[in-house]
Amino acid sequence: MSNRPLIIGTRGSLLATTQTRLISSSLTTLAGYTISERIIRTEGDDVTTSLTKAARPGVFVTALRTALLRGEVDVIVHSFKDLPSMPEAEITIAAVPVREDFRDALISRENLPLMQLPVGARVGTSSPRRSARITHVRPDLMVLPMRGNVDTRLRKVAEGEFDAAVLAVAGLNRVGHADKITEFFTPDLLLPAPAQGALAVECRRDDLELIQTLALLNDPHTRLVTTAERAVLVGIGATCATAIGALAEFKDGTLTLTAELSAPDADEHERASLTQEGLSVKNLESAHELGLKLASKILETSLGSRLGSTRD
Repeated sequence: MSNRPLIIGTRGSLLATTQTRLISSSLTTLAGYTISERIIRTEGDDVTTSLTKAARPGVFVTALRTALLRGEVDVIVHSFKDLPSMPEAEITIAAVPVREDFRDALISRENLPLMQLPVGARVGTSSPRRSARITHVRPDLMVLPMRGNVDTRLRKVAEGEFDAAVLAVAGLNRVGHADKITEFFTPDLLLPAPAQGALAVECRRDDLELIQTLALLNDPHTRLVTTAERAVLVGIGATCATAIGALAEFKDGTLTLTAELSAPDADEHERASLTQEGLSVKNLESAHELGLKLASKILETSLGSRLGSTRD
């Protein structure tokens, strides 16, 4: 048990504080820490700014990381899918706890599934990935930008500003709104964002005592599959505007990784998969390399080559 007091930094939304308090509770139970919470406003909390036009990557992350490096907080908790693809040199991901549901879901005002929404129905999402795939399946719908926390998005649907919205199942589950789900999307229709449903717990790289303690929260299976998924982001050179989904599965020593890249301005999609056998949950380097290989495979396609050249 530790007598060391800890300060955990979090965004102020209901989902962010709920996720942070899950970690706080676990740390108190497992290691006896006395924990306080500090609310930090991030660039991503400004709902008037498009996520795809942000001034820098990691709009939900940068202010939290700055507070961590300044010593204002000791631990920060993120939705893992929000982290930039490239690591921060002085910060380490000390734990990736057990993953929640990785799927996306449709919330619709009339409780109609995607294929039954009327022509011209307004579907809200701030994700290029979701937008590209929903438009592919239902090109007759109006897929429009939607910002705000979970409650705000649900309210916009309930009040008729939108006919439906696409949200992450994990977030809905964590804040007690699973009952609002109209339809769960399968990976065949819509691959999740890399590491969707997982949390990333970060601390300073030189805080060795805390790293050791936070490791108690780590789930090796979740760490392995999310490592593979996020390596796709690195290999693609993804930004907030990249429409990329990825999902890894690990069973009986076999890691299977699938990813899909979509064009931002046309109905073009490239999906590919790779498998590696003979792994254990500790083979994070192999998982990372598999993600890089799959990214290279996608970049060799016509769509991948074209999108890749626009970032050079």
